Amino acid sequence: MIRKTLMLIYAFGAYILAMASLVYIMGFLADYGVPKGIGDGEIGSIMYAIAVDAGLIFLFGLHHSITARTSFKRWWTRIIPPPIERATYLYMTTIMTVLLVVFWQPVPVTIWHVQTALAAGILYAIYIAIWVMMSAATFQFGYFGFFGLAQVWQNFKNTPPQASDMTARYLYALVRHPISLGWMMVPLVTPHLTVGHLVFAGATFVYIMLATRFEEADLIEELGDSYRDYRQKVPAFLPFRKKLKRSDS
Repeated sequence: MIRKTLMLIYAFGAYILAMASLVYIMGFLADYGVPKGIGDGEIGSIMYAIAVDAGLIFLFGLHHSITARTSFKRWWTRIIPPPIERATYLYMTTIMTVLLVVFWQPVPVTIWHVQTALAAGILYAIYIAIWVMMSAATFQFGYFGFFGLAQVWQNFKNTPPQASDMTARYLYALVRHPISLGWMMVPLVTPHLTVGHLVFAGATFVYIMLATRFEEADLIEELGDSYRDYRQKVPAFLPFRKKLKRSDS
């Protein structure tokens, strides 16, 4: 029982840090309310800054891509107890977030700067709405499981883990990857858009385009024909886009 209680504490700590990291990234991209925003820091060579920043995004994405793969989890859970596998991932993600923020190089070259209060307010409202959308998407397939709490609670109560289920309602009836779509959009929705925002958005876009193929391969392995059928009916990122009929080879 002590071991299970420690797992609960471990997972709850991971949840708190994950929430803090998300809130910080919100402020970081908005360049508001945090010690270091996307435009803060010593300004140096633009090309050097772009290279470093793009590398940080890809390093962050590489962590996600490796640790999220089914094959990695099979190996990883031989070392880390399965109930805290997700919580451990969140601790690692927090570390990657810290590295991203600390080593981020500002590129404060202005692309646009909205001066009117009304227009800036609208952009901030859209910005917050995108974050709300991404958060809402986690509830559809299990918010507490996504943040590693359901697993340790089931372990604590000696209840079997719930099997994965295919759901295609609400946001997931519009696009297959609403959270990824949000990450591609959110860096660009700001009253003061800089080259730094474009680097963040561009590197994120490239990473998502590369990683989604591997993510969907895992989903097909896990869910089989139900996901193949879902992929035929629902576009990956662009809502309401009519998908062309094609067969999976």
